[in-house]
Amino acid sequence: MELETVGDKYPGFLYRKQPRNVYWETTISCDLACQHCRASAIPHRDPAELTTEQGKALMRSVQELGSMLVLTGGDPLKRPDIAELIEYGRSLPIHVSITPSTTPLLRRETVDRFHELGVSAMGVSLDGPTAEIHDAFRNVPGTFDYSQKALQWAREYHIPVQVNTTITSQTLPHVKAMYELLRNEHAPPVRRWSLFLLVPVGRGSELHTPSADDVERLFEWVYSISDEAPFRVGTTEAPHYRRYWIQQKLAEGMSIEDIQGRARAMAFGIRDGNGVIFISHRGEVYPAGFLPYPLLGNVKEQPLDEIYRESDALHEIQDPHNYRGRCGRCEFKFSCGGSRARAYAMTGDPLGEDPLCAYQPDAAEA
Repeated sequence: MELETVGDKYPGFLYRKQPRNVYWETTISCDLACQHCRASAIPHRDPAELTTEQGKALMRSVQELGSMLVLTGGDPLKRPDIAELIEYGRSLPIHVSITPSTTPLLRRETVDRFHELGVSAMGVSLDGPTAEIHDAFRNVPGTFDYSQKALQWAREYHIPVQVNTTITSQTLPHVKAMYELLRNEHAPPVRRWSLFLLVPVGRGSELHTPSADDVERLFEWVYSISDEAPFRVGTTEAPHYRRYWIQQKLAEGMSIEDIQGRARAMAFGIRDGNGVIFISHRGEVYPAGFLPYPLLGNVKEQPLDEIYRESDALHEIQDPHNYRGRCGRCEFKFSCGGSRARAYAMTGDPLGEDPLCAYQPDAAEA
């Protein structure tokens, strides 16, 4: 993967030529009504969704980019051609992962089919340690039980799982209990537990984000369990955890050179539009699913690889030299860069500062 290193003391990377992950919102249709849903998903499919052939053309672009493809929604299982699409993608070959909704559409034989097709990983959403908490967040009774079944089936068919937990003011108090549930009962097949810090868009705009200080305390806890956890504990839409990690390692005596040497393994620099790209169910290309601005193009009209590599607007968002506010002044901006999606959602400026970062670079320099 061709990368451009940026920054000096705490470097990151610019993904100018190829993103690491391409996220395709295969459909907006879903049988759940989750409180945080970015897409404000609906029960029925949109006639303007990419067709099967358009989806295959997108997959060929992903192959050209050399990226991995993540099939999202809505619920990808609402597409009757989803197995055909996975099979085609694997034949190219590209790595294909999928994040199905935990509804009656997800059955043991579905997970078995994922295994037969060579799906790289499956995403399972879990936002509470009990049915009462999780189902209330998802607005559909029985969702927690389906999540538990999905994890059991993934273990049965040896499919790696990423568990996704949305962090809001409502779910934050239950994070430690969630960890105990996953650690004690689901360590295999869970490979990664992703704590997704709410971006208030779609239906999620009605929810409350934790405070910046709450997030800092969450980072402290994540750091404290990271060595003992039987799976990787990561953050999504919270790149400032990298800033926290660097600060802790410096306090523990790690050298700048060793920190720089960990930059690639710690995914320094990956954020909305840099290392990831998003395609909507209608084919629109955006920097990320939670950053629907600017519109970069449409894969119905132009191949994704051309859009990604030739977009000046995308290149502007990728480069931390362009950031404003605290993010622009921060010495960690190349390794972190803040959530561009949250900056846009909460301030209207995709190049502005991330409101849920507690770090004050000016105070550090004083």
